[in-house]
Amino acid sequence: MNLAKNPGHQGGLSGQNDLQEHNEKLPIRVISPNGDLILEYIALRDSSSSPTRRKWQVASERLTSQSPYFQALLDPTKFSEGRQFSAQKQAWNETQIADSASQHALPTVRLPSVHSTNMCGEDAIELFLKILCVDSFDETERTVFENELKTQSTSLVARMIDLADSLNSPRAVQDILQRIGYLYGKSKPALLARFNAALLSMKEDRIRQIIFISAFLNDSRLTRIMTHALLVVGSRFWINGLDSPEEESMRWRHLPNGLEEEIYCRRQYVLNTITDLQAHFLRVYGGLEETDSARSAANHRTLGAAFTASAHALFQSRQFQCRGGFNNASQCDLFQLGQMVRFFSMRARTIFLGSTLIDPDFDSAPNDCDHITGESRNDQPPGPPSDITAVIASIKQYPDYAIDEAHTGCGVRRRIMPALECIEKFVWDDRGLLGIAPVVSDIAVSDPSRPLKWTLWADFTRKKHTVDIAFARVAAVYYPSAPSKNQVTRSTPQEELGRLLFTAARRDWSAAGSG
Repeated sequence: MNLAKNPGHQGGLSGQNDLQEHNEKLPIRVISPNGDLILEYIALRDSSSSPTRRKWQVASERLTSQSPYFQALLDPTKFSEGRQFSAQKQAWNETQIADSASQHALPTVRLPSVHSTNMCGEDAIELFLKILCVDSFDETERTVFENELKTQSTSLVARMIDLADSLNSPRAVQDILQRIGYLYGKSKPALLARFNAALLSMKEDRIRQIIFISAFLNDSRLTRIMTHALLVVGSRFWINGLDSPEEESMRWRHLPNGLEEEIYCRRQYVLNTITDLQAHFLRVYGGLEETDSARSAANHRTLGAAFTASAHALFQSRQFQCRGGFNNASQCDLFQLGQMVRFFSMRARTIFLGSTLIDPDFDSAPNDCDHITGESRNDQPPGPPSDITAVIASIKQYPDYAIDEAHTGCGVRRRIMPALECIEKFVWDDRGLLGIAPVVSDIAVSDPSRPLKWTLWADFTRKKHTVDIAFARVAAVYYPSAPSKNQVTRSTPQEELGRLLFTAARRDWSAAGSG
């Protein structure tokens, strides 16, 4: 709901009885020493606790000039609240007293106690009011305030931005944060200059808050780095897939304007690429890669000999992976296949062996009494780490298995390592190549409420391109419209190569470990 569209229904002037009741009990925090308005906020937490009350002395002229919400609320030609405020202000000007009692006689407007203000909290409201009234500070007060704001915590600033946006007043907040060079709660800005392992150790809420703030401030560099970090480390909100929050929550919990969906989508592309790499070696060592000759034989087989002909053609056309070319090459491949299945399922935990016959929603032991203590009802073992760097590191621990001394080097390790390094190069790049860099236009700068635009990886999948991986790099890219044309040059940006690798319709890993 846009509160500025109808502020008269959200805020109001408290009655004289309320003012008299709280004059002595409730202290007034002075934001503008010469302010002509008292803003009162009553936070209703729950029915079992007493409401929290706050009051701030502010300058109405500063509020109306910086905030469309307050401009509408205090306009005497639009709402009764504005007319009452104007009348009370005139009466106060005529009868004001030169002592402290005059402060409690100021016109009082009650802020809306809605979900957005209750979630953001009193500290975010006070910081928001200070920003709106900063021009009423003297030079010393302004310098102190801006220095404090520059290093303020991301939690408070993110809540304040959320509040400003809900009150249709983001521009004043954006202007001052950009002008002072907000440091995202860090005294040393260099800590956020590059993607590094330290970012992956941050709490998820902090990563999300930095993304939320940097996108609001049109800080494309930091938005790219931190969305890359969230993509790599994963989110607790993505355990059961990507779902919108059921209840209203702070906006960084589900990043707005499609940002959440794009980060999740890019992460799935990266994980699918790692899955494709494992599947490639499981297929070739298991003899499941269908060659051109086997496919041709299968197309020309007779109905009566369907099974025998196809099996014979597959065996005859199969290319064994054993490097030695011995008579026991088939046994060598089967040994390597078994070791792969064991390692990926038990140690790296990146594949799961289960039955396609079982309904995953069926519970054969619905009663707690039938459930053995310590036994999981879900047959699926614990999954891999959510951190993609940890997933890659676990796969890189793959040993150099050999069926005997004559088959040293026949295994997967020498072939899978270059391919993993190709993937890892993009994941660990300190520029955050997989992150999202919003395209900032002049319109977005002049109107912070306008949603930002960015490149969608899903657009690349529509081209159905194929990628060749060789010597730990993307060696070639082919499109159906020009299948023989090599699309990769030395000048191709690494960011584009990463997108092409992870969004490819098909990847040729066979040359990844050449040599």
